[in-house]
Amino acid sequence: MLVGSFKKILFFVLIFYSLQLFAKDFDVEVSGNMQSGYKLYDHYSFSPYFNQNKTQDFSSIARIIFEGVTQDQYSYELHAVQAYNYSNLKTGIGGRNISMLSVDLSDDWINDTDRSAYSYIDRANIKFSTQNLDFQMGRLAASFGKPTFWNLFDYYGSAYLGQEYKAGIDALKIDKAIGNFSGITAVINEQNILSSSGSYLENNAAQSYQWLGTNKKIGLLLKGYTNYQDVDYALLYKREPEGHRLGLEIDGEIGTINLYNEITYLWGSEKISMPSSYQGNLIKNHFMNVLGASYHFDNNLDMTAEHLFNEMGDPDNLDASDIRRKNGVSTSLNNNLSAILISYEFTPLLMSKYDAKLAWDDSSHQHNFSFIKSVTENIDLTIGGQLNFGNRPNGSNWQNPKLQSEYGSLSNIYYLELMQYF
Repeated sequence: MLVGSFKKILFFVLIFYSLQLFAKDFDVEVSGNMQSGYKLYDHYSFSPYFNQNKTQDFSSIARIIFEGVTQDQYSYELHAVQAYNYSNLKTGIGGRNISMLSVDLSDDWINDTDRSAYSYIDRANIKFSTQNLDFQMGRLAASFGKPTFWNLFDYYGSAYLGQEYKAGIDALKIDKAIGNFSGITAVINEQNILSSSGSYLENNAAQSYQWLGTNKKIGLLLKGYTNYQDVDYALLYKREPEGHRLGLEIDGEIGTINLYNEITYLWGSEKISMPSSYQGNLIKNHFMNVLGASYHFDNNLDMTAEHLFNEMGDPDNLDASDIRRKNGVSTSLNNNLSAILISYEFTPLLMSKYDAKLAWDDSSHQHNFSFIKSVTENIDLTIGGQLNFGNRPNGSNWQNPKLQSEYGSLSNIYYLELMQYF
């Protein structure tokens, strides 16, 4: 308790007292938003996963943002968040992922099986900039990569409770520009690295076996990028929880069509056997590739198409693939998936989005749709849903659900979201 409190105090002192040392005029810009959302889950009949035909989820998030610049070289950012979530799902609710946080700056003042409420600091960092070198330290956002559906370069988690902001991680980020179009980026942070020494937990909340063997180690990301003949190239190395990942991204245009390709390879993975009666290992060295294209039409219509090849997928044993996905070491159950996104602006105040994903190996498919209406200058209303089609599981328990398809195991979802900015 004392050690944790000391680390929190030290974190704040390092971030904000350092600003006072350099700042003559400590200007503050305050903004934020409030987001409220309601989801209705329409389940199919499968007792190992669901004990009701329909369940619901309500979430509310308030975010206050403080940011500014001091002496033209120093900038700072602070995001304070209050989040509330209610759900009557059989699996309860999920919390924030704190595996990349050195200090947990939060207060869980409600933590029940169906309700949770968190007050936490999502961003708290300072940035020092010179002509061609930037240093950023503290709790910050780190995101890389181009693809919309399967971003292989985006290794730093997903948004909490559906919020639009990238979750912060505790890290040191260094950006070094080399000329006008080239540079190097480094991110150093603490993260949980999977170890071969450990055991599985039968996690009823995740409805999966969860590997518990991890060690806290220093993580490293290195990214070099350049532009040659109007084509962007990026080379990336990342120490992942499950091994070492090397990636290459190419992004350019042929006429008016934007084409991009991301390729990654993971090696040095730990040999962790699968749980219970499952055969093989939880992780293996593997290759992944995302090929995408996007085009903007003159009538306010935008279209994006992508294809994913994931060597970690196993269409012959979807239950094993599901364990890998729920442990965060695989992106999909199958090897080959394709997706298309269409967005159309009816008016400056009304936009619609539709996307569809197809799993080639089992022909299951998913459809997402949404309508975003600007009710006032500062309020947006979103109505949408997700429909999943495919063969349903036919097992008798979640330990061996006998999944039959990529998307057939998912429920249909309908949602309503209200966002107010200030």
